[in-house]
Amino acid sequence: MAKRKAPTEASRFKFNPGNVKSDRTLREDRGWLKMDVRWVITEKTAGSQTTVLGRTILPPGVGAEHSIHRHPNAEEWEYVLHGVGIKHVGDESFYVRAGDIAFCPKDTYHGLENASENEPLITVWGYTGAPSLEKAGYIIPEDEVPPAVKSKARPGGGAQKRKPGVKAA
Repeated sequence: MAKRKAPTEASRFKFNPGNVKSDRTLREDRGWLKMDVRWVITEKTAGSQTTVLGRTILPPGVGAEHSIHRHPNAEEWEYVLHGVGIKHVGDESFYVRAGDIAFCPKDTYHGLENASENEPLITVWGYTGAPSLEKAGYIIPEDEVPPAVKSKARPGGGAQKRKPGVKAA
């Protein structure tokens, strides 16, 4: 057996979310509302083939949330480091607090919102089965409205939205 090297502080396998830039390309009209999202481990940052790990901070009192969406090619988990959130998975909504882990099966609608007016909600989360958001897939309910319905204006404006279910049809 080879002798181990002395430990060092730096490693290409070590990541600190505080050293990763916040993703400023995420759009509110796609469900990313007032969130600080950092993609820590991806195929781009670490050469991952099947895993994504990120950290998100949802500030208090400003309506911060990750709106309902699904990933057709990946499961997702979320671990709460600080605060209280409301997690939506399929047709269930439940509180998550520091120390809780929520699981979202592949292709199941889910979302998260900060439940506090005073404390930030801080989570570490990940995808399994895909190394990036693009490969996990990201679908919001509005994406699934049939084109014929999208083109017809209805009273009040906008296309009719399909209510998110446990799984997409």
